[in-house]
Amino acid sequence: MHYFPHSTYKTRNAIMTRTTASTSPRGTSTIQVRRQSFDFATTPKYYFDNNPLLSYLLTALSLTFPHGERFFVHSVRNVRDRIKDDTLQKEVSAFIGQEAMHSHAHEDFNTFVESLGIDIQPILQSEYEKIEYAKTKLSSKQQLAVTCALEHFTAIIAQYLLEHPDFHKQLNPRVAQLWMWHALEETEHKAVAFDVYQEVFADQAIRKRIMRVITTTFLSRISYLTFKLLLNDPVGRKQWRQHIAALKQLKDVFSTLAPAYLDYYQDNFHPNQHDSTQITAQWREQLFGEQIDKEVASAAIH
Repeated sequence: MHYFPHSTYKTRNAIMTRTTASTSPRGTSTIQVRRQSFDFATTPKYYFDNNPLLSYLLTALSLTFPHGERFFVHSVRNVRDRIKDDTLQKEVSAFIGQEAMHSHAHEDFNTFVESLGIDIQPILQSEYEKIEYAKTKLSSKQQLAVTCALEHFTAIIAQYLLEHPDFHKQLNPRVAQLWMWHALEETEHKAVAFDVYQEVFADQAIRKRIMRVITTTFLSRISYLTFKLLLNDPVGRKQWRQHIAALKQLKDVFSTLAPAYLDYYQDNFHPNQHDSTQITAQWREQLFGEQIDKEVASAAIH
């Protein structure tokens, strides 16, 4: 694992640069499955700028990821036999591979969290039950629309992390390795589930309706888990000044993300309208020493 030298990293000023393309250009995929391993043995409990609330926020997200990522894979596999585009089929295979790696990595991180004496099993069980309920109650279209909605959230958050070194520099280096790798790959495959949905269903009303529901449930669930973890920490919950500072920081983040989030409700929306070609190329090189052909990178944004 290569670790990124923050001093050499360059970021753009704006988070989401829109392209004029409304669909993903076939044949320009840069999705790669990378098997990673992480060692969290010496990671502190408050790994995000020594701030309990921010640390528990990322922990809350991580606790939802293993079952959530498997649900994403399940929803795409449900309709895979209806995908006619050969390149999209290959992208689906890469999407499944990346999500599988993310599930395993966050299981390892969650094991580290449990080693700190935090009781995560009830949360993991609750996440499993919610996913299983969704599988039995929602149609294949609704399940894939849920995946598209959550993938949009992860994509815009991931791109924010990639583009804001002032934010991710606050992470403990071991944790940063996990989150920046995850952010890169979420950005790489951000359009796959969406493209599958468009090819198989293309129901924009359902897509937008599901997003409205998911926005409420996702944000409320993550907020609940974050404060549940915080309130169960007799030391961390007393650090009110840090909590206030964290909430101010999060307010700024949400304000920045709001326009990109709202783009999802456009009838002609496509994830690749949020251009991430340059930033993902930079991070591939930073994390893994990977470089992609400049012509491919250029084609992906025209």
